[in-house]
Amino acid sequence: MRQNKINLDYLRFWKEIFLFLKIAFIKNFISDKTANKSGSILIVNTCLIGDFMASVLAIRDFIERNNDKKIDIVVSPPLKPLVQKIIGVRNVFVAKSVYERKLETVAEENQSPDIYEKIIVLRISPEAYRIIKHIIAAKIETGLWHFLKYGFHIGGKLIARRTPKQLREINFEMLGGKMRDIPFEEIFQFEKIDYAKVTQLSALDIKQKKIIIHTGLTSWSMKKWSDEKWIKLLRLIHQGYDSKIIFIGAKEEEASYAYISSRLNFKIYSLIGQINIAELMLVLKMSDYFIGIDSGPRNMADIAGTKSVIILGPGLPIFQPTNGKSIVIDKFCGRGLYQLYFHKKNSFISRVEVGEVYEAFKNLISVKSRESNQI
Repeated sequence: MRQNKINLDYLRFWKEIFLFLKIAFIKNFISDKTANKSGSILIVNTCLIGDFMASVLAIRDFIERNNDKKIDIVVSPPLKPLVQKIIGVRNVFVAKSVYERKLETVAEENQSPDIYEKIIVLRISPEAYRIIKHIIAAKIETGLWHFLKYGFHIGGKLIARRTPKQLREINFEMLGGKMRDIPFEEIFQFEKIDYAKVTQLSALDIKQKKIIIHTGLTSWSMKKWSDEKWIKLLRLIHQGYDSKIIFIGAKEEEASYAYISSRLNFKIYSLIGQINIAELMLVLKMSDYFIGIDSGPRNMADIAGTKSVIILGPGLPIFQPTNGKSIVIDKFCGRGLYQLYFHKKNSFISRVEVGEVYEAFKNLISVKSRESNQI
């Protein structure tokens, strides 16, 4: 397979800046002060799963502080089943993110947003913009200024080799709150039928310890830990622990799972492409451990409180785990940000050895609770 040398996917983020500027320019023309007493607020947050997980606490906090308002949200299509479970959310509308991932192919008809006293735009996309510009609202607020300041903050911290503010803190600031932890049960309202449906999955039907594995999409090699290393790791785990190993991910990850499972002489299980994101959140909540690369599911595991081993590739250090039950293996350490965009023969993630991950897993299961650790 021909390897891409440049990762254009992450460059799409810059489209959001231009859309924020466009909204800032037109908001005086589309605002309607007569909508000020509607009692409804619309939050627009069309982003990837991992980014949304960094905002979910701030959104729930905002809903609590505005419990006299009706709160609607616009998100990317895969997120809808989970966002519908957030306590206090009335309606969930969908629009593709600027990244237009394959998971975002779901189109919905008859989306009829309300008249709003305020629209708060945390993240934006061309499709979300087309929805917003036809909505009657008394006021529109965007995250543009916060993101511009945050960009300079991150740059300064990276130059000084210091950890920047986390994205979840910026989301609290954009929504006028103060960063705090919120228990899982106070964020989402899952029904008994939701839990029953998940417990009936064949991969979860026994009492062995459950280890969730997420190897991640393979579209960018700089973030991929090799299949051969996953095979060696799973062999070690199988030899040392009586557990059930369960793969999760999108349809595109089936090929990687098929190759890994064919090289093992014991049974592993797959939920790849079989569950939606709300069901995945419950799978993570009901499982014992998570091992995976930096991704949306690992951020979900953090919210679910699942003990995790996280293998980091290149990326901004703004998604650090919060639940005190994670071990992070990071050879990147804020250096070589170019690997987000340009292919290099020897990636930082390739320096992560199987023995390191296995030792981290052993440490994880030997202690009931710990603060997040960095290797």
